[in-house]
Amino acid sequence: MPLWEAKGFWMRDSIHWPRPVHPLFVSYGLNPVEIGSVHAFEEFSIPSLKYEYLVLHGYVFQRIVSIGGDPPPVMERFPFLFHLWRINPLLRSRVLGFEKFLREKGFENHVRAWQDVWEPEAQERLKPIRNFDRAKAGLEELANQLERCYDYLCWAWNPHNKVVMVGMYIRERWLEVCKRLFNLTEFEAYELVQMNDPAVFNTMNRLLTLARRAAADPAIKDSLSLPSEKALEQLANTWFGEELEGFIEAEGDRPADGFEFGPTWREMPEMVVGIIKSLMGSDYPTTEDSDFQAYRLGRVNELRSTLAGRGREEFGTWLELAEQVQPLSEIHDYLLMTVPLCHTRYAALEAGKRLVQKGILDGSEDTLFLYREELLSALRENSLHPDLKGLVAKRKAEHSQNYSLMPPQTIGKAPMVPPLHVFPPIAAEGMKIFLKQYSLIEVQKEVPLELSAEGELFGTPGSPGVTEGPVRIIHTAEEFHLVQEGEVLVCPLTTPTWTVLFPYVAALITDSGGALSHAAIVSREYRLPSVVGTINGTKLLHNGQRVRVDGAAGVIQVLD
Repeated sequence: MPLWEAKGFWMRDSIHWPRPVHPLFVSYGLNPVEIGSVHAFEEFSIPSLKYEYLVLHGYVFQRIVSIGGDPPPVMERFPFLFHLWRINPLLRSRVLGFEKFLREKGFENHVRAWQDVWEPEAQERLKPIRNFDRAKAGLEELANQLERCYDYLCWAWNPHNKVVMVGMYIRERWLEVCKRLFNLTEFEAYELVQMNDPAVFNTMNRLLTLARRAAADPAIKDSLSLPSEKALEQLANTWFGEELEGFIEAEGDRPADGFEFGPTWREMPEMVVGIIKSLMGSDYPTTEDSDFQAYRLGRVNELRSTLAGRGREEFGTWLELAEQVQPLSEIHDYLLMTVPLCHTRYAALEAGKRLVQKGILDGSEDTLFLYREELLSALRENSLHPDLKGLVAKRKAEHSQNYSLMPPQTIGKAPMVPPLHVFPPIAAEGMKIFLKQYSLIEVQKEVPLELSAEGELFGTPGSPGVTEGPVRIIHTAEEFHLVQEGEVLVCPLTTPTWTVLFPYVAALITDSGGALSHAAIVSREYRLPSVVGTINGTKLLHNGQRVRVDGAAGVIQVLD
């Protein structure tokens, strides 16, 4: 059987998981997405069933499952057959329900739902997970903690999907209003609502403040010149050590790299020390850029003054909505995914220690190579597999081999998109918005094997601006300390953890992503020129090369 074969059409999700994932992550990081999306799609009456994931050789592929399945080939020849949606009871109910949801301003009415409903509920549900004392827990209590994490993640993907859909709808309507009223480009429209995400800037400001205090203290600065592990030892009983401990206590549940089960800041505080060391020379402001906000508000007022009556009212309505959804990119990810996945890792590693003591496993991280049911059954002493050591060894070997594979961007033939005119006009307009917005998260294209004849590399525009600088390729958070101020950061993808580098670099280039990926959205918040979705940027560019990055055009020009 071919390596990359599956029934139906699948797109690789390299924006979140560019590398092979562990079996335990499939259970906790992917299965809950399907469960949560079922509820979110049903409650918003989205005319699709759910997100679905496929893992082949550790690589993650995804699709949105259509109600009634993909259209048969005959419908490509006879598109009028799409009118038959009316005889599928569930699809008819969803389409008409979606039309009703839009008529009643369903998305607009959910703009405040995160702050008013979902965030407070998330904080409350997280309390027993965060307060769990795994060191004192028995095997059954560890199993129960793992169950709590799983239940939380299954719940969390419902509001997560809703936050994303609300943001997509509001942003697209805002772009349409700006285009129609003022003929603005997308970047110009985004700039008008560029509100900084408090979650991003609060964490960054704490690190910057700590870095500047350290730079001003000769003894602390001297200790920080040592390797990070040695510096930690020397600084343990100083004001810096106390401040660092407080920071880790508050912000430590952040994976060092990616969206999977990698080590966290809490487990490896030396990585935070490395970040602080790299920030000691930065002059990035620790407060929001008041000059930019003054410019933004002035531009808003300038445009508003050209309008009257209905146009002025429409502009004001969508401006207020777009300003409210703009800064939600980080905080909901952090509470709904990052924190519970970190605590899943902590519980799994503690479970691994206990299973090592019992002679069931060889190492604490071996639990990452078990699926949820296998781990829980081992903890409850009714193992589903007679030889877990052998099973883990086999999966470890496969996991290592998977890194050498080159997965395709897609599998199978893409199904025909239903012609939107067969649906009620309001529902069709909503579907059109989501088809466009989902295409902007990850752009599918051919893998570039070399630079163009002119020395250019092409990607997707992420954040506007033109700048030059030397390339610095970074694959993991362990390499953050290598970044020098003014370099162009080139990396596979970004997550909330990577944001700490943004004030320090001149531009950003990523292998994965589209205009609505994490890298693009947050680089716009920092007004950092970026090109995303280059596919092979980390392979085709080299450390020290001088490049020019044109964020608005999506072009990188190698200068030497």
